[in-house]
Amino acid sequence: MTVISAALFGTDWRPALPGGAELLRECATRGWTVLLTGPGPAGAPALTVAEPGGDPVRAALDLVDGRASHAVAVAGSVREVRAARRAGVPCVALETGGDAGPELRAAGAAEVHRDAAALLCVLDDSLLARPRAFGPVGAGTGGPRNG
Repeated sequence: MTVISAALFGTDWRPALPGGAELLRECATRGWTVLLTGPGPAGAPALTVAEPGGDPVRAALDLVDGRASHAVAVAGSVREVRAARRAGVPCVALETGGDAGPELRAAGAAEVHRDAAALLCVLDDSLLARPRAFGPVGAGTGGPRNG
């Protein structure tokens, strides 16, 4: 499984983001390939897309010859949720980028959590543990969960 973080550790990266580095480490420990669309936290295992261009989610998938059907995006803004949707990648959104849950759901997020720490607490019950649980991307909100 590939986890793409389009907002948490890209231009919106904040070193104090609760649970961010821990979430990346846990995903890597589980054997998932973690890709970041910008610089990430020191010590968190990940590949970084140096120049994502206009479509960071597709660029990240291309970096590892990944498929959208085996990926999940973690995003912190409506803009990143939409980028994941354009790439055909289901998305878990966090309310740390300034956009609220209803806006993130309307943009296409399958789940919305308060922050990375909240997502980490429910990781085994989240979309990250089962990327196609909500059906095809764009099939509606899919009963989003709140963390």
